[in-house]
Amino acid sequence: MQRTFKVLLFAAAAGFAAVPSSAGYAATQSLALLETDGAIPLVCHGGICKAEFSTFCLQKELDLPRSGDPFTLADGGAVTLVLTSADGSVKREPATTGIQIKAARSGHTAVTIAVPLALVEKFDTRHIAIEIGERVTLMPVPFVGDDNPQTEQDKHLVNGPLRQLGQQIVEQGPHDVERVQVLNRLINALPEAIDMRANAKQTLWHRATKSSFQDAAPQRVARAAKEYDSCWQDRVVALFGYSVRRCLQRRHDGLMWQHVKRYWGAVGAGS
Repeated sequence: MQRTFKVLLFAAAAGFAAVPSSAGYAATQSLALLETDGAIPLVCHGGICKAEFSTFCLQKELDLPRSGDPFTLADGGAVTLVLTSADGSVKREPATTGIQIKAARSGHTAVTIAVPLALVEKFDTRHIAIEIGERVTLMPVPFVGDDNPQTEQDKHLVNGPLRQLGQQIVEQGPHDVERVQVLNRLINALPEAIDMRANAKQTLWHRATKSSFQDAAPQRVARAAKEYDSCWQDRVVALFGYSVRRCLQRRHDGLMWQHVKRYWGAVGAGS
């Protein structure tokens, strides 16, 4: 193991030792926002445009995020709005104001990022997407009555050594993060509701490939097709118990848990 990597592990482990265990309703874990392989299209409905993005936990000892818990970007986070106008021209704007970030569901595997439709209309755009850059960190929004708030030391550690370690273990590690990215694109391309039409499988696949895999390499499309087909073989999906999108979310979350455990193991190895 390289010396720099050992230093990161030591700093991470030392920081965890300083974090008190939570008791009661307290600040949740900070999250690492997984770098995207290009921009993720947002879906606009009911006055907002939003999509789901993959995350992993940076602070094992704190509480799991609850569905809908709000987050904010830590300093230095590169999140970019990609705006395409009617004539095809593309504008890139830093997503520094106006966005809302919330836990997509209970746990630390995904968040939704939403942009008000008014902001989209302000830029006079037909299509909006979001691109996540390197080492983006999400901090829980402070609230009144927090019995274990994030300190400035916590924020520095999370957005520095721990986030760098997370990048090395998860995003640059030898394990298959591309599968997570494929699942995330499929999730965002499909509806939340159960589709009971006889031709739903073919229709939804056409929708997914058109919106998220139109210019993808053949091997990536093949990976997406494999994940998609696996969910249509899910017994609960077949019985209309939940949507194919929900099945994909379950597969995504299970895979992200494996990445999180590898990261936690690396932190523990430095103690």
